[in-house]
Amino acid sequence: MDERLQRMLEELPLGVVHLDEEGRVQHHNASATMLFDGPNGLELERILRDMCARADQSPEPIETALSFGHHGEVRVLVSRATCLNGHLAILERNTVARARAESRVMRSLLSAATEAVTPQQAAHRALSTLAVSLAGSSLVLYELNAPRRELECLAHVNVSHDHTALLGPRPLDGQSLVSRVVLLGQPLHVANLSRSFFSLERGLRGGDRLAALALPVKANEELLGALYVVGPRGMLTDGEVKLVQGLADAVGALISHSRRDNALRAHQRSLQSLLDNLPDAIFERNDEGLITVAAGQVQALTDKPPSSLLGTRLTSIVAEEDRERFDEMLGALSDTAAVLGEFSVLRGEARVSCEVSAWVTTNDSGQHLVRAIFRDVSSRKQLEADVQRARDTAIKRDRLALIGQLAAGVAHEINNPLSFVKSNLSLVPDVLSDLNQSLEKIIAASDTKSRDRALDGLKTLATDLVDMATETMEGVERIAVIVASLKGTARSRTDENHQVFDPVQPITQATQFFTGGRHCKDLVSLSLPTLPPVIGEPGGLSQIILNLLDNAYDATQGATNKSARIVVSGEAKDDRVLLKVTDNGSGIPPHVQAHLFEPFFTTKDIGKGTGLGLHISHELAGRFGGRLRFETSPSGTTFIVELVRAPPEEDEVPHG
Repeated sequence: MDERLQRMLEELPLGVVHLDEEGRVQHHNASATMLFDGPNGLELERILRDMCARADQSPEPIETALSFGHHGEVRVLVSRATCLNGHLAILERNTVARARAESRVMRSLLSAATEAVTPQQAAHRALSTLAVSLAGSSLVLYELNAPRRELECLAHVNVSHDHTALLGPRPLDGQSLVSRVVLLGQPLHVANLSRSFFSLERGLRGGDRLAALALPVKANEELLGALYVVGPRGMLTDGEVKLVQGLADAVGALISHSRRDNALRAHQRSLQSLLDNLPDAIFERNDEGLITVAAGQVQALTDKPPSSLLGTRLTSIVAEEDRERFDEMLGALSDTAAVLGEFSVLRGEARVSCEVSAWVTTNDSGQHLVRAIFRDVSSRKQLEADVQRARDTAIKRDRLALIGQLAAGVAHEINNPLSFVKSNLSLVPDVLSDLNQSLEKIIAASDTKSRDRALDGLKTLATDLVDMATETMEGVERIAVIVASLKGTARSRTDENHQVFDPVQPITQATQFFTGGRHCKDLVSLSLPTLPPVIGEPGGLSQIILNLLDNAYDATQGATNKSARIVVSGEAKDDRVLLKVTDNGSGIPPHVQAHLFEPFFTTKDIGKGTGLGLHISHELAGRFGGRLRFETSPSGTTFIVELVRAPPEEDEVPHG
């Protein structure tokens, strides 16, 4: 070998070996000496002979990578050298450079793993770091879209315009290197893209000078995608494959970690948004009674920002008059959520009615915490009050409407006794005049016979006068009864709700008023024994009886049916008093029964019913603690009003 060439080879940092035609070592420089003198020297010579034989069959250099223990990995290239009458081998010890590359990549991945970055950002950072060690290479990270069965580009580095086809979605059809890698779950290496089995790789510009490497990217055995590297031929040796494989594994873990972080942050944002938009205020109190968490509608409830309440006592937001009761209930809590009741919460100078539910839990440190939910029910209470007022108005209107329907009949009922009262009173002056004349005749009579005749006439006039007065009083009493029935039926005072009263009186009054209004005294019969006192409201009971009588009257066609009969009866049974209105109509059809107590449901003709009578009666009975039910058959219907019997100690309370 030329002396100058030999001196230059000795100074190279690469190992250079001259081998003869048979692959035997003829000469090597100083950089290769430590390898041949080491424990793997004989193995190195054997490998070089094999590579020389392969080089004789290939126009391209033969490349491999060997591991030499503490010397690290060595890249070996062997080519036939005609000018040297043999072969030339280059040994490149790449240990330090590769270790530095691995260190840079891992530092980049570690940095990405400890920062709040997206999977795209983390992947791009890792690829950029690796690209420094793989000079001239293009790197693409594909993410698996399982539902669509394709690979989508998540990040890429150094992809030239000639190779933009790599950035498009790759279907899992096995027609590209990367899709085949995902399907097989194993790395694949193509040394010459122009001779690749895959159409995508063969179509890349400059493929005769390029090689490609693809590796699956996994995390916890879950396939996430694939890492794809395209670089100059001879660049991707076994060492680089291991480096990229390590990167693929780390990138998989990083992407999985980043996904979990993003999912956790999204969950936290969703949870915070949910808490912020809850209609309630949520507080957490520690063992010391101080607020540690305040979320939800805290500002709307207390007129204070949540942060200002942290560290304050939970009881401080409750009105002073409720604090002792609130503390007692908190002290009796368990780990099961319980509604504590309604408490007043301070909003500046105002008080807000809140329903509070709370429970006890334990955190990771073993500290007992109380979590409480405050729900502003002031609007609900106002709405309930409005609804109750509307119901009361509907009840009054229904009562007045029924009274109005019966008013003409009542007027007629009053008119009968009133007519003969008027007639009798008009005769009083004439009777008194005749009485006066009889007295004058008695005084003027000169004999006993004349006087006796005058006395007989006087007695007759006196008898007529007494009869007229008696008849007039009966008429007045009849009018008084009708007026009392009307008054009792129409009366409804809130201070009379749930009083103790005798049910017979309002039932009798309602029945008299109804029969007078409908002129159906012969249709309705009243069969009431002595009943114990009940709890309720007399006017409301009268309204129930009126509605039931009105329905029974229509069911029996009482205005035209001479055989129609309605019976009002009652009985005491256990702790209830049962009042019954029974008719002999044709019964209630099955398809109607389920809707009978619904508001505005009616089977009457238009203009004859509002559909509120039975609904209101059902509500009134329930308001008294009782209920309204019915029994029906083709031979008639019985509506049963169940009222709560007054306790024995209240039996002596004056009846309404």
